Amino acid sequence: MYLKNPFRREKKMGMTFRPAYTSQKEKKPLPRFLKIVIILFLSILILGSLGYVGTAYVENRDQIKASSKKLDGEAMKLHVKARNAFVIDANTGQILGQKNPDQVIGIASQSKMLTAYAVLQAIDDGDYQWDTPVKFTKSSDWSDKDAAMYAHLDVKEGETLTVKELFTAMFTTSANDASLALADFAKKKSESQQEFLERWAKKLGLKDTVWYNAAGQVNDDAFSYKVKSAKKTAENKATPRDLAMLAYQIVKDYPDIKDFYKKRGLVYTPNGEESNLKIKLTEGGKFEQEIASQLNNPKNLTVEGLKTGSTPETGGALTGLIKDQSGHEFITVVSGAGRYTDSKERYQATLDAVSEVLDHYQNQSIDAGQSIPGQKTTKNAWAKGGQVQLVTKEKRTYWIKKSETGKLSFARVKRYNSQSLSDDDTVLSVPANIKASYLTGVSENERNLPLTNKEMVEQLDEGGYRSNWLRFYQS
Repeated sequence: MYLKNPFRREKKMGMTFRPAYTSQKEKKPLPRFLKIVIILFLSILILGSLGYVGTAYVENRDQIKASSKKLDGEAMKLHVKARNAFVIDANTGQILGQKNPDQVIGIASQSKMLTAYAVLQAIDDGDYQWDTPVKFTKSSDWSDKDAAMYAHLDVKEGETLTVKELFTAMFTTSANDASLALADFAKKKSESQQEFLERWAKKLGLKDTVWYNAAGQVNDDAFSYKVKSAKKTAENKATPRDLAMLAYQIVKDYPDIKDFYKKRGLVYTPNGEESNLKIKLTEGGKFEQEIASQLNNPKNLTVEGLKTGSTPETGGALTGLIKDQSGHEFITVVSGAGRYTDSKERYQATLDAVSEVLDHYQNQSIDAGQSIPGQKTTKNAWAKGGQVQLVTKEKRTYWIKKSETGKLSFARVKRYNSQSLSDDDTVLSVPANIKASYLTGVSENERNLPLTNKEMVEQLDEGGYRSNWLRFYQS
């Protein structure tokens, strides 16, 4: 049986006519070889453009090239009569001389530098002012202690001194009660003095340190500030390297600290009452009156501070700021220089350490406003003409062994693309071609040579920048 498909369209009978003429020409496919040629041409065009832009990108990045030849500025081994010694450039942190710099030692009153930095920072932050009064508590009242054993002020519980009076007493006479009262005032209410000191040591990157009290007293001699969980003989400890780092931070951030050492006498007035005025001889005053004339100082070095400290175990110690006749400043640390009761030997060892460094090193300085040796101009696509001239923003001094005969050079800046075209901005810093070691925590900007534009340069708009940027191949 035949069944009709219900979905099949019925064919209509008729004829289909195609016109004899049409305006649309039939498209003929391109020959295969022509397609290949076009594809290759477009590929080359695209790859060439990408390559050009890519090369321009690479060529237009900041290009700073250091020399492979470096002069020797590594630290020397010191031979001074002290168990520990350490000397650095106070401005750059370059380590110049060392003797057992990583031995952990008792630091006694050198501990007071940490409280000093914390207080200076708080004043900068506006937490309190120099004239803010601080009340002595029962714990910080050491007026009845033996002054020959425990340096202190004549201030009693309930009396007040200003922050500046306490700071000056702590830093210039090493008054233990001033340091303890100031630390109590500066710390958070929720923390102990020990926690306060540990917090600031961590903040400053002092890794090999141990802290108990702000005065630097042996734990058993700290009285109300004794840490009960610690041994009686426990004491604040650090390495000479840590002490140098602490002193470096103070001098770098607060260079006026040296002015405190110039004070020959401490004047303070409990409760601000002029009728109750008191005077004490400072460490600087004692040095000038009793010690300076006894020292062998052929290079006429100047002692500018910072802090003495000693214990029976560690002997005489001093973290110092020393200046030579050319104005170069050095931070020094000596420990184990004579008996702890002797004042002369720690100063003599300090002067000897700096003298030894000066005998072995020559300094090469670059003053502010100087061109980088061997370089006249530098490319910068943002500048009109695509060129700028860089000069030094600040003075830098580098120390090199006297055995070196070459001239110090610096990394060459071939190009830098920055919109900072003012002569007030530090736009780059370049390293010296020198083999040297620096304190941990000293940034590249602090030890490198900072650069700025010689004069204000006209900055281009985006169009001008792109035009210079694409002319990367031009000199």
